[in-house]
Amino acid sequence: MDLFDSFNRLVDPEFISKLKTNISDNMGDVETALKGVHFTLVAGLIRRCNSDMSAGMLYNQVQEKYKKSGLEEGWTSKLSNSAYLNNIVNDGTKIISQIFPAYKSPLLSMIGSYAGTSKNTTVLVSGVTATILIDYLGSKLKSEKWDKDQMVYFLKQHHEALLKEAPENLMEKMVPALGLQELLSAKIVPLKKPEPVSVKKQENEEMTIEEPKKASSYDEVEESGTFLNKKVLIALFAVIVLAGLAYFYWVTNGTFGFSKSEGDETEQIDEELQFADSLATIAADTVKKDSLKSVVPVAPSELNLLTSYLAGSEAAGKSFDFKSIQYIDKTFELSSASLPVVDSLAALMNGNSNLQIKITAFSEEADVKLNNKRAFAIKKVLISKGINTIRIDAASGGKGGNYPSIKVVSK
Repeated sequence: MDLFDSFNRLVDPEFISKLKTNISDNMGDVETALKGVHFTLVAGLIRRCNSDMSAGMLYNQVQEKYKKSGLEEGWTSKLSNSAYLNNIVNDGTKIISQIFPAYKSPLLSMIGSYAGTSKNTTVLVSGVTATILIDYLGSKLKSEKWDKDQMVYFLKQHHEALLKEAPENLMEKMVPALGLQELLSAKIVPLKKPEPVSVKKQENEEMTIEEPKKASSYDEVEESGTFLNKKVLIALFAVIVLAGLAYFYWVTNGTFGFSKSEGDETEQIDEELQFADSLATIAADTVKKDSLKSVVPVAPSELNLLTSYLAGSEAAGKSFDFKSIQYIDKTFELSSASLPVVDSLAALMNGNSNLQIKITAFSEEADVKLNNKRAFAIKKVLISKGINTIRIDAASGGKGGNYPSIKVVSK
């Protein structure tokens, strides 16, 4: 596939040697780290394509980043220059923060563990890889003149190849660390290549061209006055029908406005498609209160601790156990007492645009599927409150209680 082949061709021994001239320690395997980051970020791009809204944002972000920080021709020859390399790493770090916002901290930790590289080396490798990947994708968008659907088609073609080519020990670390379980559970189906815009336009134009009708003998002898009278009657009938429909709509809705109100959803946001149907049952009025063993009261201290942490100077990366958010026993449904806490969390995120979180859920049986659904249940509520999906990551945390842990990825 393009993304994997192009990266492998670029990352040759000479390329790696130039990188190493800027690395002071000899820890770990730089080539393994480079390819590990690349596999992980490609997985992140495929995941972003699971929802139309997220794919649209990704399309715009890649275009914008390519315009601002596209790599110049012959850039690899300058890698030995530490100042030049630092600029590439800084650009790549910004790319990870903006295009893969929930990945930054877990990505560094996971790759460091996978390749044995130090933190500084992992930061350098991640920044370089992110810059290369987005530069290549941006150049494809520009040179091929792709629209969003063509970009999605291109990225999703890499799904099966990713599962085949990524090392098993990398997948074992990557999937739980970054919440990429849907990559394994999603069905890989043949993709229909989107038609070029010019072809669609041509077909639409052809459809509007009608063959001239051959006049019948009756048409030829019909008097013009009678023909005009028929047209008037047809037009009058159409006006009466439209007036009736307008009156019916007015009676039903109390207005002649046909556009959706501001409160209507303009798009269903379900990035995690495999849980979309089941999560629809989470609305507060359907919570099964009788099946709760116990209801944990709202603990504002958790939100207070989180708020104080966000206001302080301590670096991002801290996790908080939200015991005031409880699930109905052995299900992923939120208790009625938990909903106000999630609402408060949404308000906190709406008031802090830089805040990005990772929700980790647990269960007594360490049920990975249930844990994922539990984490995504909270994410879905936050999204419904206006929080951008890319600011929230959700993952399984193994064995634990009926409450989630919330990690501050950035603040």
